[in-house]
Amino acid sequence: MALILIIDDSSFTRKRIANMVEAEGHETLEASDGRQGLEMTATHSPDCIVIDLIMPEIDGLELLKLLHNQGSKIPKIVVTADIQESVRQECLERGALAVLNKPPRKNELQNALAEALGS
Repeated sequence: MALILIIDDSSFTRKRIANMVEAEGHETLEASDGRQGLEMTATHSPDCIVIDLIMPEIDGLELLKLLHNQGSKIPKIVVTADIQESVRQECLERGALAVLNKPPRKNELQNALAEALGS
């Protein structure tokens, strides 16, 4: 069982992703913005982080950059409504393991989590 941190400003999206993750037997934590997510990453050391891009305080791209600069080895999965290839590429360059479109499909999220957790 892994601890998955879900960072998204939409409570509906966080709950939807949490339900998919918990159905796989994992525990979840939820943060409503990048700043809260950064704090929770430091205090809880999650096994994987699921990140939205457009959020108040610290957005997803900035959060990826901050985590990368801190040397974080925690796998990160971006879930976004932005379908631009340039944005996808930037996420991958900043350390995202996968970039999934919103709303994420259950099998895509499960596959990305399995890869992130090495299972």
